[in-house]
Amino acid sequence: MKVTEVENKGLKRAYDVVVTADAIEKQIEKELKRVSRNVKIPGFRPGKVPAAVLKQRYGKSVLGDVIQRTANEASENIIKNNKLVPALAPDVKITDYQEGGDLALSIALEIMPDVPAIDYKKITIERPSFDVGDKEIDEALELLAKRNRQMTGKAKDAKAEAGDVVVIDFKGFIGDEAFPGGEAKGYSLELGSGQFIPGFEDQLIGKKAGDSLDVNVPFPKDYHKADLAGKKAKFEVTVHAIQTPKEPKVDESFAKSIGMENLKSLRDAIKQQLENDYGALVRNKLKKSLFDELEGKCSFEVPEGMLSMEFDAIWQQYEDAKKRGGVDDEGKSEKELEKEYKDIASRRVRLGILLSNTAREQKIEVAQQELLSAVQQQASMYPGQEQKVFDFYKENPQQVHELRGPILEEKAVDYILTQVTIKDKKVDVESLLSDDDEAAAKPKKKPAAKKATS
Repeated sequence: MKVTEVENKGLKRAYDVVVTADAIEKQIEKELKRVSRNVKIPGFRPGKVPAAVLKQRYGKSVLGDVIQRTANEASENIIKNNKLVPALAPDVKITDYQEGGDLALSIALEIMPDVPAIDYKKITIERPSFDVGDKEIDEALELLAKRNRQMTGKAKDAKAEAGDVVVIDFKGFIGDEAFPGGEAKGYSLELGSGQFIPGFEDQLIGKKAGDSLDVNVPFPKDYHKADLAGKKAKFEVTVHAIQTPKEPKVDESFAKSIGMENLKSLRDAIKQQLENDYGALVRNKLKKSLFDELEGKCSFEVPEGMLSMEFDAIWQQYEDAKKRGGVDDEGKSEKELEKEYKDIASRRVRLGILLSNTAREQKIEVAQQELLSAVQQQASMYPGQEQKVFDFYKENPQQVHELRGPILEEKAVDYILTQVTIKDKKVDVESLLSDDDEAAAKPKKKPAAKKATS
């Protein structure tokens, strides 16, 4: 095997490889001998089939396997002999081959960059600290009470008011034609909730049980279904009943009704839950501050292939959101958006390489139990289908590897946080909840258009 380096610039490496015809032929003969031990050909005993017969019957498939294996081995040898750390799988191409002749290959790859040493002890970042007070607990209790409210039927002659729930049948038309998805029976609609397209719920206020009416409303111009967007619709509606919500009083009885010992234990439980939830926000903001600091200290070249893959993923996310009408590009041109997302992709790749390098240097590993917990977490996202998720990962072990990366990065972040100086900064909960996360890689969203039906 003759290997010639044809490119060595930055992170790019390329090689021309020539494998002699004799070497290929020897591999073919070796493979045919292996095949002969298992094949059954009438007229020949196992293992005694002549080489010429084997080659006639299996030569083509064996040749394909040999060439593929030879190409893979050539790539692996180049990486090993040159002590390279590939950023992505090498690009291996057959540039010339005629049966019985030499095999010519081109092998191109990008390597991981050298990451400069960072003195983490010179980095100082702020960590938001907060107190969960009575205000936050009271607001959470109000929401809990609202979720546990009971509906009471109004008298037949009572009129529907904002906040009431009306039980209705409806059928929607564009012109004289009913449209798909515009019909339901016995639907419970809270007036003022904004579940339906603008104007629909308003026209039911003041109606009584037994009333029938036509609700005329236009679909929003940015409605998610293009065939309905901007069109005028008529809904034939029948009101069957009107219910008014009654929220329970937040007291000792309410606490006991949801399984708590008393009101104090309920408040304590809510406080603990809020602290856990806000703690996750603190973690995110701490990571953002850390990443902001690290970004300025890791200005190394990144592999173009990794950058392209990350940008493509971000851009596809943007395109998908755009089709759904769920993005606000703030009037930016496509070129401006491309630059913005390329910058985000570059940041993500650079930080990912830094964290991966830190994990390797510190010999940080992912335990089997951590992977199992990650699989269980994935399964918990699909109630009732947990076993299907477990089966999927069992049948596709390579997908488990996809869970390893995020865990490894989080452990690398944990290590770095033990090295930097962290100063606590007191903030209120409102500041903690402000949306300024690094994620910036995701397209900015705006509220989706209201649906005609739920």
